[in-house]
Amino acid sequence: MSQDQIDYVTCVIGALSLMTGKSCSWIYKQLHSAGLIKGYLASAYDVLHTFSLEYVAEDVINIMRKKGYALC
Repeated sequence: MSQDQIDYVTCVIGALSLMTGKSCSWIYKQLHSAGLIKGYLASAYDVLHTFSLEYVAEDVINIMRKKGYALC
């Protein structure tokens, strides 16, 4: 991952933490377990970083639900 991708993933994790009230480390572990860090956030960085953090965080929450993980 590039530094830009790492910074972006960190921002998304922070946004998810604020939205859900869960710790950043817990959010990271859940996203990593679901394969969304590299498999979605980093790989689609070029497109995703053009959207608001709120939009991307909500999208991630929906994807996690579909995968059987609950962030909220």
